[in-house]
Amino acid sequence: TEFSLAYLAKAVGCSPGYLSRTFSAQEGVTIREYVRKLRISRAAEILTAGNLNISETALEVGYKSLSHFSKAFLTEKGVLPSEFRKRV
Repeated sequence: TEFSLAYLAKAVGCSPGYLSRTFSAQEGVTIREYVRKLRISRAAEILTAGNLNISETALEVGYKSLSHFSKAFLTEKGVLPSEFRKRV
């Protein structure tokens, strides 16, 4: 499920700007970065378990594009998903 900043702000009863600033100040990362970390962490767990291939894993954690997934995985883990999988 995609969650926009406006959707999240409305859900918690504040403005998008306030939510963004407050979240970043508290967590040290943007909401987008935080969600990416969660998704890639879950993807790493799935790849370690070996039940799904890389494309299936990308879809499972909410990426529609394999190239975007690979780029996000590289950003978070320092290796591409294919390299990560070889190591486990």
